[in-house]
Amino acid sequence: MRTLARFALTSCAGAALLAGCGLPPSGAPGAMPPTADSSSRAALRAIRNVIVIVQADRSFDNLFAGYPNADAPTTGLTSTGKRVPLEPISLKSREPYCVAGPRAFRTAYAKGKMDGWNLIDANDPLCPYTRVNRNETQPYWGLARRFALADRMFESTYYTDFVNQLYLIAGTTKLAPQTFDVLYPNAEPWGCDAPVGTRTSLLKNGQLEPFAGPYPCFTQFPTIANLLDDARVSWKVYFGAKNGEPGWLSPFGAIKYVADGPDRTRNLSYPASNVFSDLKKDRLAAVSWVFSPPSDSDSPGNDGGPQWVNSIVTATQHSSYWSHAAIIVVWDDAVDGKFYDNAPPAQISELGLGFRVPLIAISPYARSGYVSHTPYQFGSILKFIEENWSLGSLGATDRRSRSIGDMFQFEQ
Repeated sequence: MRTLARFALTSCAGAALLAGCGLPPSGAPGAMPPTADSSSRAALRAIRNVIVIVQADRSFDNLFAGYPNADAPTTGLTSTGKRVPLEPISLKSREPYCVAGPRAFRTAYAKGKMDGWNLIDANDPLCPYTRVNRNETQPYWGLARRFALADRMFESTYYTDFVNQLYLIAGTTKLAPQTFDVLYPNAEPWGCDAPVGTRTSLLKNGQLEPFAGPYPCFTQFPTIANLLDDARVSWKVYFGAKNGEPGWLSPFGAIKYVADGPDRTRNLSYPASNVFSDLKKDRLAAVSWVFSPPSDSDSPGNDGGPQWVNSIVTATQHSSYWSHAAIIVVWDDAVDGKFYDNAPPAQISELGLGFRVPLIAISPYARSGYVSHTPYQFGSILKFIEENWSLGSLGATDRRSRSIGDMFQFEQ
């Protein structure tokens, strides 16, 4: 199970810090007017459905070490200059107990040398130097070979998976007009259903202020849902486990106008497996997010992820949507230093970028067998969606990001 400190979220601010709750107006602050270049117009004619599958808690090297034509070594560098093998582990292996978190990130990052992994945990210096058994990652490798893989996707922050999930839908956790970033809360469940008195942490001028922030139910920044609604493009979010296993909600559960408005019943679908019936019954929205339930997420101790992702791909291929669909599989977090990766992330803000995670683009238009070396961050997915439907921009990290469009090939 993820510990509480592994969660992060943004929400409708408490009255003492931020005022106002409800649906942000059309043209919310920071939003940019729609634009379209020739490549995005070509994509618009081709891609009519995007499904973003959000997996969890793996670095790129942990799943793809040894992958051909990718920056994916099977050994790791230590602070002494020695290279050590990445030891095979199972997806079923429980989460490593080596110390992790923002401090571990800085230790491993080592000013860009990426050789401090052995210094994270004095009791187990080689703890992060692992990779998942090839027989378990084969489904992911098979999808990457048939379609396209990115080996330069970096998580937007090194402050836990929920902060990164917010970046996937909003490109920020900065609550305007404040200058601070909101991080993880101190109680479960997080979001607009959190217990009364729940507080988030803050990052101000590079200083972490634990649980000094607002209640985790936010309205102070727009999400991609606002742009989609303004353009009358349908969207839907699938999350949760059918068997009732304790799990995680989607980041939209921390957005006041989604969690407490009409979108709660119209756009949020529980459990995540509902995506299969919507594919079969021709009810798929133009843009969908699937936040995989714990047992199917790749979070350590859970091995259902490869089969889960493959089943969604297969269901899409057998549906009426396949000829104009794009499935984006991305991992929301690299587990804060518990899994080795060799690629240094650019430090472009107080929050990161964080460590590298995999991204697979699956579509009839994906460049088969292609490995993209383009530097991406989670805003790159937002930008792809924005350009595909000429939505404009959130004016957040999507504005600075490169689109994942080079992983596709469209006729002009």
